[in-house]
Amino acid sequence: MSDVSIEEKLSKSNEQKINNINYNDFISRGGAFLIVPFGEGAIFSREDFSEDQKMFLTAAEEFAVKELAPISKDLNIYNKDLTLEVFRKMGDLGFAGIDIPEKFGGLGLDKTTACIVAEVLSKCKSASMMTTFSAHTGIATLPIIWYGNDQQKEKYLPKMASGEWMGCYALTEPSAGSDAMGGTTKAELSEDGKHYILNGQKIYITNGSWADVCVTFAKVNGKYTGFIVDKNCEGYVIGEEEKKMGIKASSTVTLYFENCKVPIENVLGTVGQGGPIAFNVLYTGRYKLGVTTVAGAKYTISAALDFANEREQFSRPISKFDMIKKKFANMVTRTWEADNVNYMTSGSIDKEIAKVDSENQDYYLHVQKIIEDHSIEASICKVIGSETLAYVVDESVQVLGGAGFIEEYGMAGVYRDERINRIFEGTNEINRLLISSMTLKKAILEELPLRDAISMRSKNWLSEISDNSQFPHLENVVEYCRSATLFILNELILKYGQDMKNHQWVLEPFANMISSLSIVDTGLKRIAKIDLNTENLEVLELSVCQQYTMLNTEMTKILSHIHSGNELQNINKMIQDYQHQLNYYPDEISLMDKVAARLYKHGKYYLD
Repeated sequence: MSDVSIEEKLSKSNEQKINNINYNDFISRGGAFLIVPFGEGAIFSREDFSEDQKMFLTAAEEFAVKELAPISKDLNIYNKDLTLEVFRKMGDLGFAGIDIPEKFGGLGLDKTTACIVAEVLSKCKSASMMTTFSAHTGIATLPIIWYGNDQQKEKYLPKMASGEWMGCYALTEPSAGSDAMGGTTKAELSEDGKHYILNGQKIYITNGSWADVCVTFAKVNGKYTGFIVDKNCEGYVIGEEEKKMGIKASSTVTLYFENCKVPIENVLGTVGQGGPIAFNVLYTGRYKLGVTTVAGAKYTISAALDFANEREQFSRPISKFDMIKKKFANMVTRTWEADNVNYMTSGSIDKEIAKVDSENQDYYLHVQKIIEDHSIEASICKVIGSETLAYVVDESVQVLGGAGFIEEYGMAGVYRDERINRIFEGTNEINRLLISSMTLKKAILEELPLRDAISMRSKNWLSEISDNSQFPHLENVVEYCRSATLFILNELILKYGQDMKNHQWVLEPFANMISSLSIVDTGLKRIAKIDLNTENLEVLELSVCQQYTMLNTEMTKILSHIHSGNELQNINKMIQDYQHQLNYYPDEISLMDKVAARLYKHGKYYLD
């Protein structure tokens, strides 16, 4: 498709009659928040947890709090025997097989319940243990569930579900990180045709030295292909444990394939199918990482608040000082925002999967396509979750002051553990590129009616306000943010066409705009399901205030780069006119003070 045809599609005359969009057709589609206005859509949130989901929450929480949290210090020190013992207990309780179908010994949970289990298990207060658990249940297990044949599933999944076998996922190579397809590991068919002989190495492999099963990738005559490698395969060599900054109690090694003999029946999927296998499982890993990082943020807030209430300076607890209140207000707000987007994403995926017959022979193909369709949301979950935890931990160290720098108090360890989250499951830079480029893809392929949405809003950014809005001032701001994001998408396509994907200077701020829109849209749609006199509304008002400011800043940055002179002045004048119509001048300081006061009243994170 040529660039000209894209521009024609996305910038048709505003005089052309546009049919109304049937938003119901897109409510559970990936990227729906880009087009579905507040009055036309609903999202999944904590309020929608089923009784079964609450039951799993209680069971996982009891295990994490009663059995694991008391030994959290031991779980944060490298101890293979202890980690494997806990892992087997997770298997006994069914947690190691949360995504594995029941016919293969797992629980076969929906995506939301799997997220709930991962979140509450994080109350074990060991990032290392959660790293081990998440790698096994996600990227190590899903490729076999989705792409394995019946024989492979019967051989591996029951033991992986029970915790008898642990899995790892080996993708990264010395010369191929974010550019995974650039890997040089090769696989050649043996002379007798019974094995593939793998040669190469994989680095930074979580669970690598403990895993019984390894999902990895190599090129067969140049075709990127997935393999299941058993630890007892000849030529499978495990390197030394890496000396890491954080998550020190987890296993991270280099794996060497030295004429490694892998039975031909261990090809995963088909030869040449390695690309989809490698990348499709990462989408799930991303939104699940959003869940576990937010869980970490919640207990870190509570720990920092306990210290702030006990630590006195100038004859009063430091929690009474306004600058400390500001930190806590922002911690709570960012955590609430990320939590909302996490469950909006899993709930939307579940709603689409529920439409597929589980007995359909292509069931998992449909599941993969649905999850891939939510790639924008998955990357947003990963980015805002990991950056929320980074912010919360950094500010918590600051609240603790000198104590935050001392190992005895524990926050220093949390600080080190946190850092990896912005790197694995695709760096946040790569995920921001995905957010923008997948939005472009949905526009080009018309997977969403973005062209119609842009045209409908082109002359009035506030035109989609519902008639009976309960909070019109917030709804106006959210619809402004939606229109602004669509406007910038159109401007970027007119400027760059398909080549937009190569202009990272604008892709990054555009990804931030998309993320801000998803945050305010999800927050407002969640609030609509809750009594208006709730504590959530106070946080929503602060969230909208801050995200509105951020979105405008990023929009200005983009427009100043792609336009100049009178053209830029005219665009800025138009935007200022819409902002004047909004008449939105929130008192951010008062909003932060309210949120901090509410947190202090509860004494811990209070919005679950």
